[in-house]
Amino acid sequence: MDKFLSTKSQAKLRQEIIASGGNEVFCIGHTDAEQLVVDLEILARGNRQAVPAILQACRPGDVIIHNHPSGHLEPSEADLVIAGNLGSLDVGFYIVDNQVNKIYRVVEAFKPAQHTTVGYEQVTALLGSGGKICQSLPGFEDRPEQLRMAFAVTEALNHHNIALIEAGTGTGKSLAYLVPAILWALASRERLVVSTNTINLQEQLIRKDLPFLQRATGLEFKVELVKGRSNYLCKRRLETAAAEPGLFDTEHVGELKALRAWAEETGDGSREDLSFLPHGTLWDEVCCEADQCSRSQCPYFNNCFFHQARRRAARADILVVNHALLLADLSLRQQTDNYSALAVLPPFSRLVIDEAHHLEEVATRYFSTQVTRFAFARTLNRLRHPRKPQRGLLPRLLVQLGQSLDDSQDALYRELHERIETLISQHQVLLDSSITQLEQTGLDLSKALGTDVRAGEEIRQRLIPTFLEKPAWKKAEGTLRGLSRATRESGDALRELLKALRKLPDDAADATRSLCTDLAGISMRLLALAEHLQAFVTNPSGSCAWFEITRGRIGRSEGIITRLCTAPLVVAPLLRETLMERMQTVVLTSATLTVAGRFDYLRQRIGLNDLDSGRLTELLLASPFDFKRQALLAVPTDIPEPGRPGYAEAVRDLTEQALLAADGRSFVLFTAYSLLRRIHSELSPALSARGYQVLRQGETTRHELLKRFSQDPTSILFATDSFWEGVDVPGRSLEQVIIARLPFKVPTEPVLEARAEAITRAGGDPFMDYTVPQAVIRFRQGFGRLIRHRTDRGVVLILDSRVVRRGYGRLFLNSLPDVPVSTLPQAELIQAIKRFFSAVEPDSDE
Repeated sequence: MDKFLSTKSQAKLRQEIIASGGNEVFCIGHTDAEQLVVDLEILARGNRQAVPAILQACRPGDVIIHNHPSGHLEPSEADLVIAGNLGSLDVGFYIVDNQVNKIYRVVEAFKPAQHTTVGYEQVTALLGSGGKICQSLPGFEDRPEQLRMAFAVTEALNHHNIALIEAGTGTGKSLAYLVPAILWALASRERLVVSTNTINLQEQLIRKDLPFLQRATGLEFKVELVKGRSNYLCKRRLETAAAEPGLFDTEHVGELKALRAWAEETGDGSREDLSFLPHGTLWDEVCCEADQCSRSQCPYFNNCFFHQARRRAARADILVVNHALLLADLSLRQQTDNYSALAVLPPFSRLVIDEAHHLEEVATRYFSTQVTRFAFARTLNRLRHPRKPQRGLLPRLLVQLGQSLDDSQDALYRELHERIETLISQHQVLLDSSITQLEQTGLDLSKALGTDVRAGEEIRQRLIPTFLEKPAWKKAEGTLRGLSRATRESGDALRELLKALRKLPDDAADATRSLCTDLAGISMRLLALAEHLQAFVTNPSGSCAWFEITRGRIGRSEGIITRLCTAPLVVAPLLRETLMERMQTVVLTSATLTVAGRFDYLRQRIGLNDLDSGRLTELLLASPFDFKRQALLAVPTDIPEPGRPGYAEAVRDLTEQALLAADGRSFVLFTAYSLLRRIHSELSPALSARGYQVLRQGETTRHELLKRFSQDPTSILFATDSFWEGVDVPGRSLEQVIIARLPFKVPTEPVLEARAEAITRAGGDPFMDYTVPQAVIRFRQGFGRLIRHRTDRGVVLILDSRVVRRGYGRLFLNSLPDVPVSTLPQAELIQAIKRFFSAVEPDSDE
């Protein structure tokens, strides 16, 4: 035995078997270089249905160890099936007796995967001129920049480095990182994760790039798009909802029936597979949630849509995820100090982060908190329906106990009945008090600011030292601390109920297991709400806390909505510890990582400055497009600056003239909806009368807007936010991008304001060190919407003269490709734009 399991591992396994009452135990053993099991991780007790989860958690070199209580160690048919699955993953399988004295090695332990490298010649054979991809891609263009990037990714994988790679528009960066990633994953037999920020890029990778590479290269590799839990239908929760359709409004009952029919037919079980979009309230009640999942204890575990997807992920070579899911995985790994087994994702150590310029923003959002009356209502109303008191988890539990416990269990029933009735009463008090106290807190705090709460307006205030001295805050602090305590006590009371339910006999325990799973989830959510309230009132260093107050819709009426918010001031240390230092390879790429050709800003913001010397490499690849020939950057010198009198009128007039000069075919990009709505409303009637299709963000879905825009060459789209990036409209449909103003974020936004103050305290210049670089990257994204192909031509018109009048404007211009810049008075500038469009390009499509 000592040859296969260390003494420590034997003792731990023996202890776990005793703790399980001598029943079956499944655990994963981690081996050293000599294939000796040196550490154990218990995965399941007494339930062979947990095997799929075990397969999901394994990595090459591990050993699954399972005891036979009978003492007979011959593998059963089921054991042999498990062994076959494990062997294909390079995972061993041992059977032991309950005393851990005897062992049967069904599959020997494999040697841990050896470090492998990918040769540059392998990459060239696929991606280089004359390679397999070239031969399979009609109209393939030789792109030296693409091959250089592929080599840089290969080097990062081979040498365990972190690579920062800016690849200009047209480089073909997705193929440049996918080719070496696939080669490396197949050679090393380890999975690699690709993370993106937008659904658009995910869909491009999953539906276009990766299937193309499978066909073109002839390589056999598995790919899986990993979605968050809430994208999947939970069969257990669907069954629970179907048992109480009265919980839902009448218009949702039909959708519930449709979901039940769909659940019988779908193979995927994800919301994207639905032919209709279910109401958010309904989907929230039936989707998969981590705190509402009993995993291997669930009767639907083997056929669970979510866990089936995770099993596919465990077998995949390339996983495609979004940044939020990546951060959820890293956060869980940090909390549990687990970097070798299953968390949200299967274990991995190689990562490509595309659209990496969003990493700080997504991390900030992920680690932020918000408490509202709606958070309390959503949680507590699940315990008992607000309008139908006989509905909800606690009333259902009472009914189930009455049906499951016979007369001999009367004392236990009365004990549990009393607990549950008390909880129902307590939770109703908590719900009522949370709504009242949050509303009154909002009124008191707004009064302290000397502002009335009006519909359509929002009061926003950061918790700064001067505000914390106000009597209104002292009162609010006491109220919120009390609410936090009451919320924590409610969560703890639910936990005590769950402990009491352990006394139930087996049949009753089985009948109430699903309800107990849901109640455990509610308990966790209440405790999280208590923590978030506490974090808000204590406002620890390294955090920014603020409140938002508005008047808005609450059900069928109107009322005060108070939001209590926190966010981390700096995410760089967190990203460095959980991501940069833990991963063997990280490739961070985007078309916009630098400011004026330098990576300094990004390095500082995402935790790359303190890495070991020599581990970080940087590569800046220019776009292969000929911007001198294909584009014109136009800036009026005599337009009022934003915020000055006459600015909005000048934007309106210049926009109209430029749109006519381009004959439509334009994006007009704004940073604020207010100006967008004004300019659109003033120009739309005249432009429509001239025969142009005038579109505005918000009229329909983003996808539908882009579809209409691309199909009609006269189209003009007025947009903000999401249209600054991730939009690809090549060809003559888009020949002009008008940027109304430089995309500075609102400096009074609480997190930005707090970060600026922190930079000042550290001796920096918040405007030049933080505000300007942030705006430059956003500006570059907007500029990048124009030229998407070698044959594209067009104008970028900037209606913000600060880009040429102010000193910091040079950073914006120096961050762009080498494009001709025309800075002229308005009338002359419009003539220059007309001349550009009237010029005939010898290799244009015309």
